[in-house]
Amino acid sequence: MIEAVQNLFQVFGVDAIANSGDVYGIVSIVFLLVAGLFQFGGTSKPEQIERSKDVAKLEEKEEEVGDKAQAEPTAEAIPDVAIVEKKVEVVPWSDRLRKGLSRSRTQVWGKIGGLFGNGGLTEEQLEEIEELLYTADIGPQTAMELTEALTEKSKEEGFGEEQFKKFLFEFLKQKLDPVQSEVDKDLYQFSKNNSEKTKVIMIVGVNGAGKTTTIGKLATKLTSQGAKVVVGACDTFRAAAVDQLQVWCDRAGATMIRAKEGSNPSGVGYDALQKAISEKADYCILDTAGRLHTKGNLMEELAKSKNVLKKLDESAPHHVLLVIDAITGQNAIRQAEEFHKTLNLSGLIFTKCDGSSKAGSAVSIVQGLKVPITYIGVGESVEDLNVFDLDEYLGALLDL
Repeated sequence: MIEAVQNLFQVFGVDAIANSGDVYGIVSIVFLLVAGLFQFGGTSKPEQIERSKDVAKLEEKEEEVGDKAQAEPTAEAIPDVAIVEKKVEVVPWSDRLRKGLSRSRTQVWGKIGGLFGNGGLTEEQLEEIEELLYTADIGPQTAMELTEALTEKSKEEGFGEEQFKKFLFEFLKQKLDPVQSEVDKDLYQFSKNNSEKTKVIMIVGVNGAGKTTTIGKLATKLTSQGAKVVVGACDTFRAAAVDQLQVWCDRAGATMIRAKEGSNPSGVGYDALQKAISEKADYCILDTAGRLHTKGNLMEELAKSKNVLKKLDESAPHHVLLVIDAITGQNAIRQAEEFHKTLNLSGLIFTKCDGSSKAGSAVSIVQGLKVPITYIGVGESVEDLNVFDLDEYLGALLDL
């Protein structure tokens, strides 16, 4: 073997003497080459073929399962759930009003009605009735007149709680109807036949009365009737109020005119009306700052905001509406007097009647100022603000 290796060296031109180590090395190399060829050519091919078959079967099985899942969904994949159409219950306005006036009805008028029995009223009962009437904030003059009338009526035979309710209905209606009958219907119902010029509505009231929210609801009601509405955010001292009004206007589809915080309120009102006139809008509703009625200089600013509108329309504003929170009770009367003295109010919007037992203060305000209530609010939603109907109001207040 050594000689064979030596001859191999000579063939490749290797100048070396072969030994036994060279023989072992060459034999090892040859063995490894043969073993490698056997492994590649003999055993790997069958394994590769078998492995390919297994992969193909697995892929085919997965494809069958996927097709079956798409064609026939299992109960686990798609539960069998009955589709139920959700119906939103629409609560009629009459029910909303009765619910909103429930506190006034039960805590004042219901207690008075419960005092009636056979044989008239005692002195103690008359005093209790008078006290309840003052609690309801209907005003001292009305309370005195009503107490005197009840003293005589209670002596009639069969004059009980039901007769008291009917008597009170007619008594209050007689006091309020002459004023309420003078309300301009254009405030409620938009008509294209009466939309030759932009109607300007100025909304005033102290902070917290619900003025901004009320404006949003009014804009929504008018746009839903097909009216084009422009709103002026003249409460430039409260950025939060302006942002809130912007949300309402976006929902209602009304155009809103706003300015930087601290801008001149009368200037914003002027710009809003100018925009409304140029776009031939049907209504221009102007928000104002929540002025405290005890601040004389601030009331003068409101008067200025009102007068500047006459530069664009001599008859503007066509309506000045005061938003009154029913919770304020007797204080609401003083508010109305101050605002009326400065701005010559044309109407009232009575809000938050659902949170107070003093909704009766509307009686003394209307009777004292000769200014009608145009809208009444008993909640937060748009549907909770509606036209003030005297018969409907008294019926809900007295549970008739």
